Amino acid sequence: MTCDLAQRVVRDRLHWTAECHCPHCGSAVETCGWDDTPAEIRDALIAGCGSARLTVEGMTGPDRVALLKVFRDAGASLSGAKTAAERAVTTGIEGTRVELELLVQRLGRSKITAIVTGGDNC
Repeated sequence: MTCDLAQRVVRDRLHWTAECHCPHCGSAVETCGWDDTPAEIRDALIAGCGSARLTVEGMTGPDRVALLKVFRDAGASLSGAKTAAERAVTTGIEGTRVELELLVQRLGRSKITAIVTGGDNC
């Protein structure tokens, strides 16, 4: 089977699709969903497009509260939000370009500037 995989942002949510067809028998299947992309699709997107990295610079103690809130509002536990916030200001958060562009939008609404690099080989 050959597959066309995609992610996009729709109304502040991540939407993913996988359209697969068999060139030999002609059968086809399409799956799609919202928010968490299945691991096998996400891994294939990263393998094909490269991983992207989001970093946040210049965050001080009081600013980190807003950063934590963005991750909590996205559904992270308190410990998960702390871990994600720490990664965002130190090593960066890795993911697909679309996942991280959505996070940039969410951070921007809280006046937090983030930069995404890589993952644009598609």
